[in-house]
Formats: sequence, structure tokens, C-alpha cells
Amino acid sequence: MAGELNGKVAIVTGSTRGIGRGIAERFVEAGATVAVNGRDEASTAAAASAIGATAVPLAFDVADSDAVDAAVARFAADAGRLDIVVNNAGIALDNFITGVTNERWERTLAVNLSGTFYLTRAAVRVMKEQDAGGAILNVASWAGIAGNVGQAAYAASRGGVWALTLGAAKELGKFKIRVNALGPTIETDMTGQMAEKLVEATLRRQPIKGGGSIRQAADAALFLCSDAAMFTTGQLHWVDGGFHLS
Repeated sequence: MAGELNGKVAIVTGSTRGIGRGIAERFVEAGATVAVNGRDEASTAAAASAIGATAVPLAFDVADSDAVDAAVARFAADAGRLDIVVNNAGIALDNFITGVTNERWERTLAVNLSGTFYLTRAAVRVMKEQDAGGAILNVASWAGIAGNVGQAAYAASRGGVWALTLGAAKELGKFKIRVNALGPTIETDMTGQMAEKLVEATLRRQPIKGGGSIRQAADAALFLCSDAAMFTTGQLHWVDGGFHLS
């Protein structure tokens, strides 16, 4: 069914590829104006052009708070409003704890956790002024709940995202701003960097076999950011074939 987001304005970070791009494409299909985000201006513009007529390129580094504030203010002013934010941008610089350099640790937290906070903060400023509510969706991870070998930095950052989701949901409910999280375990460019044995072990632990798709994650994101979920907040919605149950 089309039109679930008619008239809505959204920002989806890390949306030049992978899950973020799938979400941006799904939101455009549903009638939204969507800011497509990446760090590189050329690739961001190319992705927005390919996604559709209501996709707008918005290049900035989520880890740069000043750049986030400026981009959100500019986009919201041009679009006339801001209804939805999807904090999808993320990196995984995996290594055992003794191999995690200060630089890797700091960059992982800067992108995955601080970036999520910076964009949430900037979006809430706009949403509160509008006095019309809004939806914020943070991409979380099983590793942030249960931890994972070789992913100390990534797990810490994603665990922080889940804690931020809960705190923000409690704080922002009075403004009718809903904050939820999406927990996908599906094949993407990022999982393509994982060791083959780790990918196979993950697939074995999914009660529903066959692997999930980016489209399925995008459909879940659409529901959580649409008016159909107006009374849903502080939830972690798994799209993982039951992997989190193992």
C-alpha cells in the first residue's frame, strides 16, 4: 500500500547504500520527501538521483556535531518541516580488544553513538518547534545487547544506542515524539566484510532460515515511522529471523 508517508519529511543517515538506502527508497515509495545522507557529496547526490524525485542529497559526517546542526536546520527550513529521522549510519572496525586502537575505538563511538545523539538532538529542536510530534528510529544491533567476540567497540556503541533510545523515548513522549530501534540481522555490505565462518554461524542460529532482505528491514522501518505506530515508543523491533533468541 502506497501513501503511508504522504506529506512527511525524513532524514535517513548512511543512505547511499545498504539498509539505509533501502529505507530511503521505501520512504520515497510511501510518499515522503527524504534527505539521503552520506559523507561524500558526489556519491550522495548520485544516490538521491537514483532513489527518486522526492529524494534530496544531504551530505555531512554524522560524527561532526556542527555539520549535523547546520544540515538539519538547512534541510528543515527548505522542506518546511521535519517529521522522521532514521539514525542508520554506522561502522564496524572489528578486532579483538587488544587490537582495538584508540583511533578505532573513538571513531566507532563517534559515528555509531555520538552521531546518533547529535542528529537526534538537532531533530528534536525542530520537532518541538513544530509541535506536531515526530518519529525517530535508531538502528541497533544484537551485539549491543549480548556482546560479540571481536566487536568490543561496535557492541559498546550499539549498546549505547539502545540506552539512548530508551532514555529519549521516556523524555520525548510528552512532545509526541516517538523513539524506537530496529535490530536487523540480514545480509548487507557490512556483513560482507565478516569472516565466512561467522556468517555461516549466524545463519545457523536463525530459527527462520533463508536469510532476510533489506526490503524487509525497510518495511519494518516504514511501519515504525508511520502513523500506524503512533502509540509505539521505546521498542526494539528485531528483523533477524529470530537470531536474537539464540
